[in-house]
Amino acid sequence: MNIKVGWRFIFDQDGNIIHTEGECSGDVLSRKELTSIDYIDLEYGEIDLTKWDVVGIDTVTLKPILVEKPIYETEEQRRIRELEDELLLQTENEFGGIL
Repeated sequence: MNIKVGWRFIFDQDGNIIHTEGECSGDVLSRKELTSIDYIDLEYGEIDLTKWDVVGIDTVTLKPILVEKPIYETEEQRRIRELEDELLLQTENEFGGIL
């Protein structure tokens, strides 16, 4: 299916553009009609976006809906963790009482 969707401009009460969505075509979804737009303001640093994804806004509480981002361990990090665990077990076996 070849759908063509044009630009969308979202603007404030003074006509200042606050967000744009570009043109797209191909196997894409049509844009949803907007019947109202609202907003919330959060304090600076309130959400650590390196750890959380904002997936929506609860329309009753007006709080962000957060999903924790998965933590992917690199091969190097995995190897370091394994070596640290090995050292802890060796120390436990030699001296006892650490773990």
